[in-house]
Amino acid sequence: MRTHAPAHRALDVVLPFTIYLVIGRRPSGIYVDRSLKATTEDGGPDTQPLWDLVFEAAKANPGDQVQDRPGGIVLVGRDGGSRPVQLTPPSARSLENAFTHAERVLAADRAEVERLVAVGSLAIAPVRRIKQPPLPTAKVMFAGDHPLVTGRGAPA
Repeated sequence: MRTHAPAHRALDVVLPFTIYLVIGRRPSGIYVDRSLKATTEDGGPDTQPLWDLVFEAAKANPGDQVQDRPGGIVLVGRDGGSRPVQLTPPSARSLENAFTHAERVLAADRAEVERLVAVGSLAIAPVRRIKQPPLPTAKVMFAGDHPLVTGRGAPA
């Protein structure tokens, strides 16, 4: 069974708010060439694609817990199951943020945590133990033209 890195902090959901559940990934349209430069040109075997995560818009509800863990934000349900989530609306990778996209998203999510605490939607709490391993969502691949966000609350 996979173990989890310890949480930096845990917050109980007090009031519902929108979250974005990771459900897979899609090619981003950004490639890395042999000299490790980002490009929008697919150079065949001389380039490797970078990937965007694909999300489903959902709600975090009272009884859920948001945990800030190494590598990202995790939603832990009442049953102890965990799912990787994003708290801020997803955006596609670009040439300007090809290599810093994940770092920027995590910084924005941590700022969103502070905002949600300030408005009373989240409350600092003891870390809830994760009882079930996360689903292997990164293995689910979508086509490059698949929407970045699906489900209720997804942009039209």
